[in-house]
Amino acid sequence: MNILPKKSWHVRNKDNVARVRKDEAQAAEEERVRRKRVELAEQEARTDFLRKKARLSLPDEYRSDGSSMVEHSRDSAHINFFQEVEEGKGTNKGNKEYEEEKRKEKERQEKALGILTYLGQSAAEAQTSRPWYQEVPGRNCKEKDDTAKDEKLKKLLDPLHNMEKYLQKKSGKKKKK
Repeated sequence: MNILPKKSWHVRNKDNVARVRKDEAQAAEEERVRRKRVELAEQEARTDFLRKKARLSLPDEYRSDGSSMVEHSRDSAHINFFQEVEEGKGTNKGNKEYEEEKRKEKERQEKALGILTYLGQSAAEAQTSRPWYQEVPGRNCKEKDDTAKDEKLKKLLDPLHNMEKYLQKKSGKKKKK
């Protein structure tokens, strides 16, 4: 007996599926309208802010009416839009020594990591030490240090040395008699 499709609360019931789709479409539309209102409000706020800023940056002679501004613009042949930047008003100058020190520190760190390389310089040359795969194996160095240990071990394990030692003891006993 298959009763589940006949229940009104069944998830895959056609009525319930249609209701869910309708609710999702309505929620998406409401979200779109809300976003549009927010974007419009932000745009109006930005426009208002820029208008106020532009009015404050104009000289006093241009603020009163627009006619003097039009007359002046006809007389002037050159309009410099970057006058503030050229004069240095718009830029925020910081501590040059501090910025130079930071730049050198960053460059030093990048060189240490191997990130910063110059034109024609390989990554291996940029590093202070050579990579492990370019170094000569240190087998010979260890052998020079370990030769004394090896000689001692060889003497200890050498059967001929044991025989000589035994003979010395034997000959030493005869000499004492």
